[in-house]
Amino acid sequence: MRSFIALIVLCLSVLSTPAYSEVQSLSQAINESGRLRMLSQRMAKSKLLSAMEIQPEKAQVQYRDSLALFKKNLVDLIIFSDQVDQSGSMNVQLKQIQSALQAFTNISENYDITPLIPNLLMTSDQLLMQCETLVTELENIANRRSAKWVNLSGRQRMLSQRIAKLYTAIALSKDETHKADLQQAVQEFESALNQLISSPDNTQFVRYKLNNVLTQWNFSKQGFLALEKGQSTPLVISITTESILKQMNDITALYQEIDLNKTRLAAN
Repeated sequence: MRSFIALIVLCLSVLSTPAYSEVQSLSQAINESGRLRMLSQRMAKSKLLSAMEIQPEKAQVQYRDSLALFKKNLVDLIIFSDQVDQSGSMNVQLKQIQSALQAFTNISENYDITPLIPNLLMTSDQLLMQCETLVTELENIANRRSAKWVNLSGRQRMLSQRIAKLYTAIALSKDETHKADLQQAVQEFESALNQLISSPDNTQFVRYKLNNVLTQWNFSKQGFLALEKGQSTPLVISITTESILKQMNDITALYQEIDLNKTRLAAN
């Protein structure tokens, strides 16, 4: 942990990196590593939708695009780490994410993943855990309340896709064991949404965007109730969570800008 502390001074003092790195600040590193969390669940969800023959071509494109973006973001974070992390601690975690990604794609790249669903879910969760560790460490390094909102809103992106993944897994496999995980993800999303709505750092536009998410979220909950009654609407849940994802992506970018502004003010 001491070696990771060394990253604090470096990251807080370096607000921008050379042009060849697309990650240019600690706030952006939190955002982009948080995006990896989301993509871990999005890729698995896409493969499950494809297995259910729910817009399979679109689902496959979504999987390929998500995998490509995951790899690109990982490279950008490695470049950022090489420039600011002399101890190499961040790079160690990024290598663990690379290994977890390889384990996941060893499953997801199979033509027929239906008999491999337990392994698909397990490896996507392991990939999520590795990404979560990186984001948490970066937030701890930032040690700012405004950085917390970047992480929390970014995590909502992940939860939107995790909810869709677990919902689709239940609809596809009829495995009731995933219901507890789904309920937990739903509760975490609702709790975090309430925290974000109450954030003292919110601008008027952020509040407007969060209210839009709240409206979409309340609609999505009807699908969760239907599942409890033995019915499932994975396509509807996929569409609504996709809309929530886009909204939360915008909100995370807004929180990132708020955090950057606070960092600049603190430096002056």
